[in-house]
Amino acid sequence: MITPKELSEKASKPFFKIIASQLKGENIFPWIIPSNKRVIGNNYSDWKNDLVPLYQQSKATKGRGYTIDWREKTINGSKQSIPSKIYFETFEDYLSFVGRNSEYNKIREAQKAILSDFPALKEWTENNPSILLDNFEIWKDIIKVCQYFISNKPPHPFYLRELPIEVHSKFIEQNSALLRKLLDNILSPEHINNATNEFADRYGLKKAHVYTQIRILDEDLKPVLGYDECSLKLDDAAWLNWLPEKVFIIENQVCFLTFPKSKNSVAIFGEGFKSRISKHIPWLEKTKLYCWFDLDAAGFEMLHMIRQHYPNAISFLMNESTYTEFDKFSVEKKTRKKDLTCLLPEESKLYDFLVNNNKRLEQERITQQYVKSHLDQEHILY
Repeated sequence: MITPKELSEKASKPFFKIIASQLKGENIFPWIIPSNKRVIGNNYSDWKNDLVPLYQQSKATKGRGYTIDWREKTINGSKQSIPSKIYFETFEDYLSFVGRNSEYNKIREAQKAILSDFPALKEWTENNPSILLDNFEIWKDIIKVCQYFISNKPPHPFYLRELPIEVHSKFIEQNSALLRKLLDNILSPEHINNATNEFADRYGLKKAHVYTQIRILDEDLKPVLGYDECSLKLDDAAWLNWLPEKVFIIENQVCFLTFPKSKNSVAIFGEGFKSRISKHIPWLEKTKLYCWFDLDAAGFEMLHMIRQHYPNAISFLMNESTYTEFDKFSVEKKTRKKDLTCLLPEESKLYDFLVNNNKRLEQERITQQYVKSHLDQEHILY
């Protein structure tokens, strides 16, 4: 026989689903609670331990809560009333029993505040009562941010933290996921950059320039930059008037700084480059482009991403023989497999192995001698 405590637990589980139906104007009541109504025992003294508490906590006694329909059953020659159905007649009965009136009122209050400014969010609020409740304390500020973006078209002449909105400086950053759900529903499609999920880019805000770090690997190329090494904005790097024969994009900074001198070659530090690599670096399309990243899932994902823009990119030391040579330095790293269509068959094979076996080999674990030997084999070293 189910107990009042078990009834409460069962009734509470679908709370947000039931609230969503209420917000949509649906009537699911009377709502029957599937439950074990079997009475165990041979006499009344055995049964009462189950039946009496169940009756005492019911609507018949308390005035609100679950209702029990009873039926008579003959047990060991005596008639006994046992439950045939347990249910809530009304939404009010349900709320009273689960003790969440206050939460429901907050959800309603949040929905009212949102819809007073943004009627277009009606369906969204109906489908997301848990979000309405979880963010109850900040809805006023969330609405302020949404009002700004509705009233001002992009591009916005502000960085994220200098927007003229009366919220604390980190508010938008801390709540960007929630704000994106709302802004994607209320802004005109032409005011949203669907090509990115990064908040500033998506909604047309100013953002800090991304710099790419370039290192000359051949002294003959030095006059173009005037330095052995420099950092340039990606847009400025696109204007470089040179055409190095080979370019190495290297993920790890130490590996970038210690990469051997090579004929007619330059190195690019991949950490800052990977997040903004694009088609607007014309000279990269005309070079022999090598990619040297960690032997892990993320490394091959970066290789795949770069090949989407530069299909002829070549992987460097991202092969099975390199992994086998240094596998004793590999560590465990769990990742989810992705569909990387730009990998070559042998790369896909190694990628599958790394993901399936949760393996990662950082490129700094590969010795300098090994790097030089492979460059020498390709006749790239001086």
